Amino acid sequence: MKSPAQKTKSVVIIEDQTAIRELVTEMLEGKGKFKVIGSTADGAEGVELALRLKPDILILDILLPGITGIEVLHRLRNTLPELRVLVFSGKSEKQLARGLLKEGVRGFVNKSAPLSELRKAMDAIAEGESWFSEVYNRALVEALNSPETRVDQMGSGLTDREREIAVLLAKSHTSKEVAAKLNISTKTAENHRTNLMRKLGVHDVAGVIRYVVRQGLYDPSGEG
Repeated sequence: MKSPAQKTKSVVIIEDQTAIRELVTEMLEGKGKFKVIGSTADGAEGVELALRLKPDILILDILLPGITGIEVLHRLRNTLPELRVLVFSGKSEKQLARGLLKEGVRGFVNKSAPLSELRKAMDAIAEGESWFSEVYNRALVEALNSPETRVDQMGSGLTDREREIAVLLAKSHTSKEVAAKLNISTKTAENHRTNLMRKLGVHDVAGVIRYVVRQGLYDPSGEG
């Protein structure tokens, strides 16, 4: 009989590449220490899956259809505070490192690393520890020493609605289009826009775009 420390850990995987989902599932279940109870390619669907299944560990990519991995983390953080998150991503820029730190992830493994590193990271997280690859640690040091940090700290005061509108603005939506998408009045959308720009200390949409890209909330290169 397994002791509590050896109990099989349930895992949900949110990753848009089918081959990677299947490979990681096979690797984890081959150890007998983990059980993959759900997987999906879509960020919003992944949020619903995690809320419904309440896994011990979430393996999460950052670039996803629908919403980014950072937004997935933000939506789950308060509802599933005990959830242990391992980010498995090909992106490791300094702005991403800062955003992941803010959202409380337990580990980061770059997709260019060997599978043995992913195994070690999962073992550490299963035991309540953390695991961050060297490339992430370097990016985090750069991020914390960056002059952009001040603006991003100012952005920590944004409400969920303001964050949502910031992403829509970064995607080139007008205030009228934002209002239609969120089922609010154009005046309310404009007020949110004014407030979030004031909180960020920026004066145009370009400043909003720089903020959401640095935070990993939106990646223009992933469009289309």
